Amino acid sequence: MRSGKLTRWQKAGALVPMALLVGAWGVALANSGLASATDGDGPSDVPSVPSTAFDDPASVQEAPAGIDPRAGTEGTVATLSTDGIPNAALSAYKRAETLLAQADATCHLPWNLVAAIGRVESNHGRTAGNQLDARGTAAPGIFGPQLDGANGTAKITDTDAGALDQDPVFDRAVGPMQFIPGTWKSVGVDADNDGAKNPQNINDAATSAGIYLCAGPGDLSNPTDLRSSVLRYNRSEAYADTVIAISNAYAQGNYTQSPNNLTSSSPLVQRSVDQSTTQAARDAAVQEETAAANPTAPGGATPGGSGSTPGGGSSTPGGGSTGGGGSTPTAPNTGVTGLVGGLVSDLTGQQVPGSTAPTAPLGNTMSWLDANLKCLASGISALDLAALTTCITNLLR
Repeated sequence: MRSGKLTRWQKAGALVPMALLVGAWGVALANSGLASATDGDGPSDVPSVPSTAFDDPASVQEAPAGIDPRAGTEGTVATLSTDGIPNAALSAYKRAETLLAQADATCHLPWNLVAAIGRVESNHGRTAGNQLDARGTAAPGIFGPQLDGANGTAKITDTDAGALDQDPVFDRAVGPMQFIPGTWKSVGVDADNDGAKNPQNINDAATSAGIYLCAGPGDLSNPTDLRSSVLRYNRSEAYADTVIAISNAYAQGNYTQSPNNLTSSSPLVQRSVDQSTTQAARDAAVQEETAAANPTAPGGATPGGSGSTPGGGSSTPGGGSTGGGGSTPTAPNTGVTGLVGGLVSDLTGQQVPGSTAPTAPLGNTMSWLDANLKCLASGISALDLAALTTCITNLLR
């Protein structure tokens, strides 16, 4: 992201040398590591990223296909480690970081940001039954909805004679990074050196997304510049929120690798956290799910049970949680048992053996889960139990 202005011809010419920059990519695929951008070439082969940002957005979809609208941002972040990133996609994202570090060192493009856009736009090339082949091409091909202005879509008449999107009337976003054909014409590159600029190929698409994000002034290690860059890609505040939350989670190591030839279905979402319904409907679902998970135990209201009769309830003086001298409440356990116990206690209202997590009243059954999702969305790794527990405890105070 360099300062100054380029003429129209200079901006167009700035993208041409990218083919030289990625000339060693075919060789790099056969190696276990990522090749340097200048392997086999001199420093003069490294291109300049356009110093002015692109006028047109890369993607215009208000509800990208890679995100289940029922899960929303928090639900998506909570499933990142189980959803996985295909090997070809992960390699392409990291390759994009390497190439852009050579092309524009001031941009500081992180691979996890490119990966987050790939997750939001197409679940890393796996929406609508697609999968990535060995070379990283989505098959049978990813095409967004017709951009005809209906159902809340933008209206963009055909710009490519249907060459990229198979639609000669209106444009459709194409490929794993969901580029509009008109924008792809300006930014698309042949990153895998196969002789074609293919938006359906994750290598070409990821590096092109990196060029788009780095074009113009700014430093992506700066949160303000980062958000501005993502908003240029897709001019939606909700989109930027989701991309940045996923990027932070990936940066914390909240991801796994998966084979290329696996498709991925949308995660199942409980009605109690379904973001496509009203808050009242989610609250009602919480109570239904809690009742199903915590049926009335035999003798629950009898003396010595967990009911409210003398000797059995939690209000018995000196009795703790059971009648006649039960366990004394202690501080929440910060280990795995404590975390699991806290979740189960919140969902069922019952103490888990070995856990010191306090039970929650029915009206607050989802508080622990909500806090857990918020902490994960903030970028805390699910593997960092100490930080996760501290975050959850602070939210529940």
